Parts: sequence; structure tokens; C-alpha cells
Amino acid sequence: MDMEGRLKLVILDDNELFAALLAAALEDEFDVAVGHSGLHGISTCLEGGVAAVITDIGMPDLDGLQMLREFRKDPRLSAIPVLVVTATHFTRLSREEFSRFPQVKRMLSKTESIETIIGEVRAVLRECGLLPPAP
Repeated sequence: MDMEGRLKLVILDDNELFAALLAAALEDEFDVAVGHSGLHGISTCLEGGVAAVITDIGMPDLDGLQMLREFRKDPRLSAIPVLVVTATHFTRLSREEFSRFPQVKRMLSKTESIETIIGEVRAVLRECGLLPPAP
């Protein structure tokens, strides 16, 4: 949480425009950090205080799947809920691959509206006990 008591979210996407749009939509309610690679995501999360990560799959240096493998190895990271938001079409095989990571709470397409993605972020935070139930 930041000084105002807002939960910290990390957005990871090599598409800088999408990351900026999503961050702008979330920053009134949350403390938002934006990065463009899996390595940035790991280092930001290791600083602590991260409530959830919203990540793309395809990124430079360390893609979303490789990043999740690193998260699984570290108890400081393995409990952070993750939402995968990507332009990549999810196949049965990719869904099975991501289902091996219990911290992946949602798999969403970038074709979803920003409002839908934000609604899913809130839902995950509620499910994890980080936000109160919806009124």
C-alpha cells in the first residue's frame, strides 16, 4: 500500500500504449507501477507491497511464462495474484500451461474493454481478501 492506503498493482506489458491506458484507468483507485519486461516485474515485486500483477505473455528478456516460473521459486513472489492480459490467443495447451501456476487468477484478452479488465482486477483482489466485498 502507498501512503494513501491504496493497494499497489504492477502492470507489465511491452505495448507501452496499452500499459499506459490501463495504468491511467487504474491510478485513481490504486498505486500503479508500470514495467515493460518480466525482469522489471520481478525486481518491482521483490521491493514488496505488491497486491497483484497484471502481465502480458510476450515481453522482451523474460516473457510472462518465464516470469511466472521465477515467481514460483520465490516465496515472496509466489503468493502474489496474477492476471494474464494478452493479445495472444489462448489455446487449450496455453490454458493448461498457465493453470499450473496457482497464482494466475484470470486469463483475459486485450480485446476485452478496459472496464472489464478493471472489474476482473477488483474481483481478484476481493477473492484474495485485499478489497472488501462489493456493495
